[in-house]
Amino acid sequence: MPDFAWDPKPGFDLSGKRALVVGFTNPAGRAISLAFAEAGADVAVAATSLHGDEVMEAKRTAREIEKAGRTSVSQAWDVTLPTNVQVSFRQLVKDFGHPTILVFNADYPLIAPVEKTTDAQFARVLGVNLQGAYYTARTFLRDFPEGESGRLIWMNGIFAERGVNHLSAYAAARAGVIGLSAALSQEAGGRGITSNCISTGWMDWSAGRGPDEIGENRLMRFIPMRQFGNADDVAPLAVLLASDAAGFLNGQVFHVDGGVSQHL
Repeated sequence: MPDFAWDPKPGFDLSGKRALVVGFTNPAGRAISLAFAEAGADVAVAATSLHGDEVMEAKRTAREIEKAGRTSVSQAWDVTLPTNVQVSFRQLVKDFGHPTILVFNADYPLIAPVEKTTDAQFARVLGVNLQGAYYTARTFLRDFPEGESGRLIWMNGIFAERGVNHLSAYAAARAGVIGLSAALSQEAGGRGITSNCISTGWMDWSAGRGPDEIGENRLMRFIPMRQFGNADDVAPLAVLLASDAAGFLNGQVFHVDGGVSQHL
C-alpha cells in the first residue's frame, strides 16, 4: 500500500481564540458558549435585548465560562438599534479584545396568520432576527484585525426554507439571514472569514411544539428521529465551524433537525 503522509488539521481546538456569542433567549447560546470555552476559547457574551431574563442568562453563562478558566465579558445589547450595537461592541473590544468568531443566535419567533400580523409585530420580528444580524455583522467586520482569519456563524431555522402555517413573518426574517450569510461568504471570504448557517428544526425550546411524548404529539411523526433536538445537538457543530479545521467550509447551511427537512 502507498505510504501517505497525512497532516490533519487541528479540529475542535479553539485555543487562543476569542469568540462572541450574541443571543440567549434559547439554550443554544449557553451551550455554544460553554462548548467554545471547553475547546479553549475566551468567550464574550451579549444579550440581544435589555430584557431581564435574557440579560441574566448571559451573565450566568459568563460566570460559568470564567469558572472553566477562560476570560469572559457579559453585555446587554439592543440589536435593533445600530448605534447601540456599535457602541457596545466598541466597549467590548476595549475590555475583551476583538473577537474573531461571531455566533449570532437571536431568536424572536411569532406565530400568527399573515392577515392578523400587525406592522409593529412584523417590524419587531425583522428588527431582532434580520436587522440585528446585519448590524452585528457590519460592526464585527468593520475593524476586523488585519491578517486574522474569522468565522461568522448564524443560528437559523428550517422555517427559512420550508413553509409552515402562521410563520410568515418569522420565515421571512429567517430567509433573510440565509441571504445575508451567503452574501457575506463571498464578500468576506477573500479576507479569510467564512460565513455559515446552522439551521435547526423543532427543538425542545421551539414555540408551540407540544408535549415531548411521542404518542401525544402528532408533530413528532414528521421527525425521523422521533424526538426534539436540544442545545447539545448544536454546540459540537458550532465548535467545528469555528475551528481552523473548517477553513474551507463557507456559504453553507448545515441542518441540525433530525432529518425533518428531508420530509417536509
